[in-house]
Amino acid sequence: MKPLTKLTEKARKGEDGFTLIEVLIVILILAVLVATVVFNVGGFVGTGTEEIAKMQGNVLQTAIVAAVAVESSSNVMAGSIGVNGTSPTSPADWILSIGDTDVPMSKYVQNDIIGYWEWDNSGTIIEGTYTGGDTTCTYTATDGWDCS
Repeated sequence: MKPLTKLTEKARKGEDGFTLIEVLIVILILAVLVATVVFNVGGFVGTGTEEIAKMQGNVLQTAIVAAVAVESSSNVMAGSIGVNGTSPTSPADWILSIGDTDVPMSKYVQNDIIGYWEWDNSGTIIEGTYTGGDTTCTYTATDGWDCS
């Protein structure tokens, strides 16, 4: 152990620590790295909400199309589901009117539908709103998706 101690003492002889310039350069490098990470991650904020909103709309549209196909009727009663863009609607509570039949949507949708969605007489979603975190996404058949 003694030779190792003598070797480290010899290597450190004349070295009292880091200079102020060296410490400032390290801090500057770390600040540049942190700024780069923060700006690059900032671009991803809100994209998850947009994807969830699109998924909710697609699930709803697929469920309506499936119900129309099973009932062999294209006469869908225009309607809407959800309140204020955030309230979940259980499929067990949601009835779709197709022709003269009221179809419980629990046969076609397993999870809650979140947001506000409106469809026309053909069963096509024409309007929707989904809010997640600080992001609200709206959908219209004419303009598509807009998230802010």
